[in-house]
Amino acid sequence: MKWEYRTVDWGEIRKIGASITGKDYIDENVDAGLNALGDDGWELVTVYVDGYSTHHGSKGEELLASSRYVKYTFKRPLLD
Repeated sequence: MKWEYRTVDWGEIRKIGASITGKDYIDENVDAGLNALGDDGWELVTVYVDGYSTHHGSKGEELLASSRYVKYTFKRPLLD
């Protein structure tokens, strides 16, 4: 079987969901976005962090993951 892959970030999933819900609720839009991708045949393969931001606080420098760096990779069967 051949597959096609699609990688999107958290913000893109929220935008897909917002176009469905018409609301500005983060969790609800992420759920709606993920469900829409599933309805289109996409299966979630992995979630990973593709970068960090640096925070300088009272405890020194810390690396923080930011939602804009969270990537979701999906796959679905490639239709010939």
